[in-house]
Amino acid sequence: MARSNPNTKTTPAVVTPKPISPFGVDSNNSGGGIWEQTSTKKTKLNELLTELNERGIDTGSKGMETLDEAAVGEEGLDLDLVDGMKILVKIVDGSDDNNGIIISEDASSQYENQVINTNIEQAAKQATTQVFKLFENTTEDEEWTKDILESKMNEAIRILSEGCVPDVSDKKKKPVAGSLDVSHPFCYLRQFVVSDDTVDNVSGDGDDNDDDLDPSIQQQIETLNNITTHALTSSTILYRTLLLRATAQTLLNNWDQLTTITSGDIDRAAISKTELPSTSQRATINAKSIQNIFEAYAHNSPQDWVQSWWKLIDADKDGLIDQEEMNNCVDLSIEPVHLALGNMFDMTFEVCPVRTIGLGGEEEARKKNAWFLGVDAGDEDAEIPTNIPPVKLSWRNRRKELKQQKILTKTFQATIARHFRDQAEAPHRLRCIYAWAEKAHQDNKLDSVLVDASEDWGSGAASAVMGRKRYVELEPKISYSEFREVQKKTFPHLDRIGEEIITSFKEDLWLLQGKKRQNKELKRDGMLFLLAISVVDLGIWFV
Repeated sequence: MARSNPNTKTTPAVVTPKPISPFGVDSNNSGGGIWEQTSTKKTKLNELLTELNERGIDTGSKGMETLDEAAVGEEGLDLDLVDGMKILVKIVDGSDDNNGIIISEDASSQYENQVINTNIEQAAKQATTQVFKLFENTTEDEEWTKDILESKMNEAIRILSEGCVPDVSDKKKKPVAGSLDVSHPFCYLRQFVVSDDTVDNVSGDGDDNDDDLDPSIQQQIETLNNITTHALTSSTILYRTLLLRATAQTLLNNWDQLTTITSGDIDRAAISKTELPSTSQRATINAKSIQNIFEAYAHNSPQDWVQSWWKLIDADKDGLIDQEEMNNCVDLSIEPVHLALGNMFDMTFEVCPVRTIGLGGEEEARKKNAWFLGVDAGDEDAEIPTNIPPVKLSWRNRRKELKQQKILTKTFQATIARHFRDQAEAPHRLRCIYAWAEKAHQDNKLDSVLVDASEDWGSGAASAVMGRKRYVELEPKISYSEFREVQKKTFPHLDRIGEEIITSFKEDLWLLQGKKRQNKELKRDGMLFLLAISVVDLGIWFV
């Protein structure tokens, strides 16, 4: 092979800069991250938005929210339900953006009325109080075995289930069609977000002064606002109770994950000649740390949820855990939210239909009485919900109601299963958090050691070959403050766990409704094309 001339000047290759993401900078590509929103979901949503632009609909001011206006018929009820759930979880997550809503969870007495059943709220509060009595006289050094933990958590689940009405924990129970309980706060989820159009409809004219309204209409508006505000505060308390029950279930299901000793700790024990259990599992977990987890989910935000699980997993109380334990900590923090949101979703179907057909009766009567579903909220003839009698649905309406429930439930379950794992790319983000964190342990370096393999220092730590040593690289541990410093920039989704899931669910509904519209247009165009071909064929045949 001929050599190149060493005296020839080489021209360096031109490096083309990578174009900026068309989506701008967001939580997926900020903070040194490499994630860009190139998922099929985002691509399809932009395709639907482009179609609306082609029809002359202005999408610049509202962006993706324009897809709300494209909903056909009563599809908007599903989007209103999601918006109401989003307001609720924002309050619990402690979000800075609550659409201006600031609600105290103990302020429902200010808005008491004859519609919302205060016993539901009181039952949830009493259940929470009884659960915390299980932790009375718990000391910092108290340890619980598996049997004690199972006993305590089963009792907590029983108490909290009695405080969560209706109880939907029994998965074998058949779905209910058209069930209506206007005294339950979850019946009013769709009214937690009131649009400007609704306010104008209630006022009669957006420019008129409220003082010009008829006194009876003013009184009705005030009554409906009190009902909605009371429902919001009661729903917040009930959702907190669902979170506590989900936390107890998570602790009950993850004993092995909480007590398994990592391979790094086994190797460190081998170096320091520390005796470990032969099963590579700790026999107990700290009771005070479990109490702190319940207190975090009962009163605090997702940041405190993660930190409370961190302290439970940190068995040696030095504030440091391995990468594997860090991943488990985040997964365990999210799991109760998944369970609680799923229960809240099921409870909503138990107390309120998803379509006005679930109310039974004639169409005009349904719309007149269905203000809590977001239909004709400003109708001055709308009845206060206590006057709505229970009805028995026809088999056709019952089938339509159950079909829509099944679609929504299936979509929501898919959102819960996929969002953090696939769309938010939680495993990849956690790897980056661990890699980028400035860890003080071991000076943020691998510790290369030789471990004596002639003795058994824990399951899997020793070699069967006597007198040999094995080479081990010990990765540094990470503290919560080090984790938090990087997580705020690269994984902010953890600070709004519930909101992330509900937002993703709304995007899935936009896709579902958009594909339905596209399929309908495709069928229409196909039928028109076949009709045109048939006309041409007939013309040729007659000629």
